[in-house]
Amino acid sequence: MPPSVRSIICPKRRPGAVRRLFCFPHAGVGPSVFRGWADELPADTEVCLIQIPGREGRLREVPHVSITELVPALIEDMSLLLDRPFAFYGHSLGATVAFECAKHIRRNLRVEPLHIFLGASQAPQLPWKHSPMRSLPDDQFLSEMAKRYGALPAEVISDPEMRALVVPILRADISMIENYEHLRESPLACDITVFGGLRDHMVKRAELESWREQTTGRFRLQMLDGNHLFLKSHKDQLLLSIAGEINAYRESSKLTNGLKETRI
Repeated sequence: MPPSVRSIICPKRRPGAVRRLFCFPHAGVGPSVFRGWADELPADTEVCLIQIPGREGRLREVPHVSITELVPALIEDMSLLLDRPFAFYGHSLGATVAFECAKHIRRNLRVEPLHIFLGASQAPQLPWKHSPMRSLPDDQFLSEMAKRYGALPAEVISDPEMRALVVPILRADISMIENYEHLRESPLACDITVFGGLRDHMVKRAELESWREQTTGRFRLQMLDGNHLFLKSHKDQLLLSIAGEINAYRESSKLTNGLKETRI
């Protein structure tokens, strides 16, 4: 196992792991949003948490405003950990970043994830239907964030120092979403599981279903009884589903044969 790198945190090292799961957080948060995942997923899976500039241990670094700029930097660190089968989980913004990482890895390293799990994200080929908000004044920006994605902590709203810290990070993440341009490529061959929240007013079922176009492998959609941030409110149900899919690969030729090779 190579030493830790800036972009990747492995909270529980598992030298004998047969696979790795890389987890990509949603806007405005860092790897701590996946606290506990390493303990609750199968013991033969090493959980690796993505930490991008401006978050937690990288708080002093300037955040990215473009997924196109972010992805190569992530892959540079991640490439050392692709020596065994791997899967991705990405939530909201993290789902798009995970998907673009998968395409980048296929294009440049000629391998694909074993499985991609995606939560609370419309399919990448669909146009962004919401009005731009990245340049709104702070009060309007925070109000719109709360309206779209859920209530923000009270200290973010009321504490000037906290606002000064958090707002630039949120603006950068929203900029990544609003600046994103999907470049059409052939579908991935790996299996894709998409999770949605029944009470998520930002992403509708049809927009989740459209991820089906991005794979020639198996596709599954599961709806959870939560809002946009169901990875918190319905964590146990989400992890149970992910673990079930991961466990299914134990007897699969996909695992015994190692990493999938790309067919181009």
